[in-house]
Amino acid sequence: MRFWIDFLPPGKRGASWYIVGVDASGRFEASTGIRDKRDRRAAEAFGSRFLDERARRRVPGAGEAVSFRSAAAFYKAASPHLSKADIAKIDAVAGEIGDVDCRTVTQAHLVAAAHALKPGRADSTKNRSVIAPGAAVLHYAAEQRWCEHQKIKKFWESRKSDREPARDEDLALLIANVEAPARKKATGRKADYHVAFKRILLMMLYETGLRLGHLLALRTPHFDLAANAVRVRVPKSDEWATITLSPELVAAIANCLHESRTGAVRRPLGVHVPREGRFFPWTTGRGVYAWLKPLRERLDVHYTPHMSRHKLATDADAAQIPDKRAAELGVWQDPRSLHRYQHVRPVPIAGRTVDKLLAMPTATAAPPAAQARPQTKGRR
Repeated sequence: MRFWIDFLPPGKRGASWYIVGVDASGRFEASTGIRDKRDRRAAEAFGSRFLDERARRRVPGAGEAVSFRSAAAFYKAASPHLSKADIAKIDAVAGEIGDVDCRTVTQAHLVAAAHALKPGRADSTKNRSVIAPGAAVLHYAAEQRWCEHQKIKKFWESRKSDREPARDEDLALLIANVEAPARKKATGRKADYHVAFKRILLMMLYETGLRLGHLLALRTPHFDLAANAVRVRVPKSDEWATITLSPELVAAIANCLHESRTGAVRRPLGVHVPREGRFFPWTTGRGVYAWLKPLRERLDVHYTPHMSRHKLATDADAAQIPDKRAAELGVWQDPRSLHRYQHVRPVPIAGRTVDKLLAMPTATAAPPAAQARPQTKGRR
């Protein structure tokens, strides 16, 4: 097909300049809205922007040259389930690889991008942040027949996570001292109005072992306090799970909801009150770490919310709970994923110590027989 473009002055097609022609998307005809016959330059500028927009919106056909950056944009448009974090990872990889033709992108491009974007980071981080998003874009491009399908290999990583499970004494210390120290300003003492929510969050992390994002997405209607349960949406499997809560945790949640509904506690404007929206006042992990990090430093405790997930898996293994049941407790999509979170804590066998071995009577070994020294003839 021959591509062409032409501009028709006012009076030939209408009262304005018209742009007509044929491009890769087919035949087009549009009014520029410019009525001055002498202003052809403005009409041409409009035509340039018009063609650029058509080219941007056009979906390439099978076998056409498509850059990795463009393929990433089409992949995001075709994947509405992607989270903000996933989109940020894809954008970073697309910005690093750039306008390289998808047909020439190889494993080496993704490896180089991983080292450039995550220098000095663990291989698991490079896999999660660069290799996996890049492979997803290439697989989508292969499905659209913009390139050949290729198997992308990840960096080797251990099946077991190197993250330690949370310690009960550390979490108990955090819960007991969660209130931020008072800060005095010109207006007087600034109170910590989110103490109850902080305690509830740490308590739910311990009991449920859920990811921090799962808990921050909870809304008030998700709690069924009469049944001592909460419904949680699992984005990976796109399903809902019902988790049982302890009476102590239910009582703490009920107090927060009662105060918000009855107005029993007067709070300044801007302070979070859980009504029918989100239950917790923080929408992202950054908001949680804004108070958790100073709390850890003040108490000299090492703790992250994900360590509670490792703790749940480790305790389930110590209690000899079957993998399928343990996976349901922490809402793991696949019981095999649970093994990465389980940390073996060997328990010594009672009575099997080296003291018992050394106390055993042994027969005295006879000394080895002296070897006869060979006689040598001396000089006469």
